[in-house]
Amino acid sequence: MPENLIQVIIPIIGIITAIISATFSYYFTKRNQLEANERKLKEKYYLAYIKAVSDVVIIDNKKAARNNLADAQNQLLLTGSSEVVNNLMKFHDYIKPSGQEEHGFSSMDHDKLLTELIKSMRKDLYKNKNCNIDYPMIHLTGKN
Repeated sequence: MPENLIQVIIPIIGIITAIISATFSYYFTKRNQLEANERKLKEKYYLAYIKAVSDVVIIDNKKAARNNLADAQNQLLLTGSSEVVNNLMKFHDYIKPSGQEEHGFSSMDHDKLLTELIKSMRKDLYKNKNCNIDYPMIHLTGKN
């Protein structure tokens, strides 16, 4: 009888192992797929925001450019990490007209806040704390 029991138990253990293995594989594949989709969405919104910031400087239709910037910024409020949103709000408060009237405008302060915002976006996208080592102070350039 014990021999018959072993002949039944071994296939059952094999089936259970296969089910557990398939479940874990599905879970980790799905998780990686969701993370990749999230990263792609964030990258899309981050690039749209950077373009909108640049367009405010170079496009003649300032009202349309500011509206586009507002839309891009509002999308980041939903998709960005808390660090990105925090740096976004600092940059926004600095570049908005009332902020410039209140504090004045310094290209050095502008570039510092913009650099911190970009660095937080990079950190959020790449999930690597070291991705910004030796990252320089930046400023956006426009098309001429």
